[in-house]
Amino acid sequence: MFDVISAHLNHLTWIEVDGRTVAIIHANGNPVGAASQAARQIATCLPGARVAEVDQDVVGVSDIAKRVGVTREAVRLWVDGRRGPGDFPPPIGSAGGGERGSMRLWPWSVVNDWLRQYHLHDDEESLSAAQVAEINASLHRVIGPIDREWQRATRGAHVPMRMLERSPGTSGPEIDGHISGVRAEYRDAMAWHERRSVNASDAT
Repeated sequence: MFDVISAHLNHLTWIEVDGRTVAIIHANGNPVGAASQAARQIATCLPGARVAEVDQDVVGVSDIAKRVGVTREAVRLWVDGRRGPGDFPPPIGSAGGGERGSMRLWPWSVVNDWLRQYHLHDDEESLSAAQVAEINASLHRVIGPIDREWQRATRGAHVPMRMLERSPGTSGPEIDGHISGVRAEYRDAMAWHERRSVNASDAT
């Protein structure tokens, strides 16, 4: 497995968090499309592997304060509506308890959306709540016939569907070669699927 990751999935950063394997993707321009492409790569290169969902980046008051560069008290006042523009998103749950009380938790994508709306967000680009929902919907969709034929056609072959970064106006044999190779293999798979469909129709 490590040889496959090193050879074909090395554009992803792999970490383990509390027993979960997390693949981190850095995308420019279209993170939703990039995430869907990466999930398909993982499923193709690692038989039996499945990308379940976008990893929840859950934060508490202290985490928010550290990321934005304000005090914890300032964040508490935002949360309670006693300072700032108001309408802070409700927490999705809490952790802990006891004498010190529980710690409220939020998805960072939702908090950062609120911060961005009022020009208070941090400088780090992250997925919006809408993008997280769109990616999760894509990951949970039912695999259709074309997907199954693509998997059959490429089974046993390593398809280098890499995320390529290219500046406007630039080109090169390596980049164009990768893109042309992927397009050619996809066309072959689609043509094979069409032949199968025609044969099935003739048989009936």
